[in-house]
Amino acid sequence: MVPNGHGSTSATYSFSTQPKPVSATRKKYRDPSEVDIAMYRDLKETCITWDKRVHRGNTYSMYTQNAIKEALQEATREASPRPRAKRKPKETVPFDMPLPERERIPVDLTAHLVAREVVAEVDTVEVQTDEFLPEPPEDQYQPQKTGVDVCTQVEDGELFNFDFEVEPILDVLVNKTLEQSIMEVEEEHEMASMQEFKDRWHQRQELMMKDWQAQVEEERRRWDQKELEVRRKRKEKMREAHVLLKIQAMSAAKQHLSRLVPHAVTDIKEVAFPDMKGMAINRIFLPQLLGCVQQEVQTMIRAQQQLDVMVADCVHDRLAEQSSALLTHRERHYARERKRYEELQIRQGKIRILVDDTGGGGKVSVGPIQISSEDSIEQLQDRVYRWLQDHEPSLASSWPAGVILCLDGDPVLSTLSIFEARAGQISMVPRPEPPVPEEGDGADAEFAADGADAELAAEGSES
Repeated sequence: MVPNGHGSTSATYSFSTQPKPVSATRKKYRDPSEVDIAMYRDLKETCITWDKRVHRGNTYSMYTQNAIKEALQEATREASPRPRAKRKPKETVPFDMPLPERERIPVDLTAHLVAREVVAEVDTVEVQTDEFLPEPPEDQYQPQKTGVDVCTQVEDGELFNFDFEVEPILDVLVNKTLEQSIMEVEEEHEMASMQEFKDRWHQRQELMMKDWQAQVEEERRRWDQKELEVRRKRKEKMREAHVLLKIQAMSAAKQHLSRLVPHAVTDIKEVAFPDMKGMAINRIFLPQLLGCVQQEVQTMIRAQQQLDVMVADCVHDRLAEQSSALLTHRERHYARERKRYEELQIRQGKIRILVDDTGGGGKVSVGPIQISSEDSIEQLQDRVYRWLQDHEPSLASSWPAGVILCLDGDPVLSTLSIFEARAGQISMVPRPEPPVPEEGDGADAEFAADGADAELAAEGSES
């Protein structure tokens, strides 16, 4: 709190910084236009029903409960990527000995566990039986025994000596009895020592509990004293706050009342004697100025839109030109690569022959056809014609006389020249049909055919 600086005693206390409300920067609800759809694989994932933790239907089945638990655990793992630190195991303390257990009196449950024996009632009943048969009579004469009586001879030392035989057994019984009695005495002594230790431990625990109760009482007394002092200080602060509020209210009232009359005169002057210039500025000049500014802004916006349209058209035209140039360059590159590959195939003996297309008026490629440098040109032409008969029967049927291979339109004279040809230079034309031989022997016809071949070869050499 600092003085106001106007030199008046009425503004003794004031805030150095005027209070202002807290601005809430966080929205209560998310704007749908601000959601980044690219972070989701599908638009359905933005709906709450897509979440695995939300289940529709029965939630009491074991499968559904396990699925919900797995979804919650997965969300917890994503929310807290750091693994929690493991707790250190608690160290054992000799004072952690548990209290003695209560003595439990056994209850006889034999009556509830053993089946009862039901004694069957028995009664004696007299029954009528048949008469006994007569006993056989006794023998009247018993003859005298004959033979020698059997006897056993016992020598000295063969009979059982009880005193000698019982001595080891008696020794074992006595030793076992003494050992068992000594063990029982030691166990009784150990039990008495343990009971004495427990009694002393219980006494120490009682003393510790009394000491702890005394410390608790002392702490409670100190807590009560502290609470009493805190309540007293709070009352003092509340009284000081009330006094400060009263002083501020008095200073605000004095300041308001000191300027009440000048303010009232100023308000009445504005209502009774208005300023014509200010009214003209507020009612005429400012609306016209705002209209001109709005018109200028709209003109600038339209000009910017037209400029954007022109720039976009230029960019689209430039992109179209670049794409067409790139496509043309790519086609040229593919054509060069295809030509280079075809020339490589020609060097390896695999040729492609261009044939005139009767339907479209262009060129049609036939092949590839495997050739050899050791074959003559006639054998090569025959092989090409056989390939046409196997693969292009329609074309072979239109050329019944055979074919003639050409390089740039000239007939081929040697097979080696074909291996030096470039792509697109090899072509073929149909062989002209031989003239119909006149009536005569076969030698004249053969001579005529040889003469025609010689003339065709001469024409090829001249060309």
